Amino acid sequence: MRLGVLERSADNPALQYREYRRVRNEWVEQEAPGSTRPEEPDFLCFLTHSPKTVVYDISLPASLRRSAEREVLFGELAARLPVPAESVCWFYRNCGNGLYRVCAVHREEIVRQLEFAASRSLKFDALIPAALADTPETILQAIPGEALPGKYRPARCRNLKKLYFALLALTVVLLGVSVFRRYDDFAGERRKLARIRSLWEKELRSERRRFGELSSDRELLAALRAAKLNTPPVSPVLTRLTGELPKTMWVTSYSQNYDSADLTLSASKDEPGLYNQIGENGNYAIVNLRKSRGYNDTVSFFVKLRIKH
Repeated sequence: MRLGVLERSADNPALQYREYRRVRNEWVEQEAPGSTRPEEPDFLCFLTHSPKTVVYDISLPASLRRSAEREVLFGELAARLPVPAESVCWFYRNCGNGLYRVCAVHREEIVRQLEFAASRSLKFDALIPAALADTPETILQAIPGEALPGKYRPARCRNLKKLYFALLALTVVLLGVSVFRRYDDFAGERRKLARIRSLWEKELRSERRRFGELSSDRELLAALRAAKLNTPPVSPVLTRLTGELPKTMWVTSYSQNYDSADLTLSASKDEPGLYNQIGENGNYAIVNLRKSRGYNDTVSFFVKLRIKH
């Protein structure tokens, strides 16, 4: 691990830079480059020196929860400060065995150091008072009570971030192409379905139109049949038929459908020569003749005639 330290003390207002490297669990100081803006180490801190600094050693019970230690330490610090707690920036370090070293620096001093860093465009991971961090190990253990503004933090892993955004952009493009192709396929299938539906609706309208025409023709035919236009008259047929019948025979029923008629003749006795008696003439022709013997010795004849116009 590489640790960089920026330091500007009251005795030496020029900005100094030191760099440490951890080798086999020991910190070894490296030769510092001449520039005050070195190559970015793994962790870079800005040490500040100020006469308006106080340090307290505070003991807390071991049973105290880790999540509550910051709040408790700030309360203990506020009780010891000679000035309001809002006028200072505070930092602390866990020294072990429930002992904490707490450092408070006047807020104006911190603001002045941050303004100096902004004027030099300095970037660092933490601003720590020198009274709290005298070795590389204690520098890494120091914790600020307030978060450092984001504009002072260095932008690390630029190449990896560029690669990440490039891969993200490529993924978005590929995803967009895939979605577009799927949408295009879906749109093509939808257009096919629309064409099939249009053809089906056209055929349906045609069939409905034909059905309406057939219905009109059927109603017209039914009306014509009901009107019985050009239907042969019944009277000449019955007159000629009843004139040919024997005295023992009479007409029981008669029905006519245009040029065909069905008759039922009843007789008190059998008439074997009936066909010859009522045979074909100028008014009708016999199509079929059957007879049936009923109760009380009566005989029924079923005659089908074709009426001539």
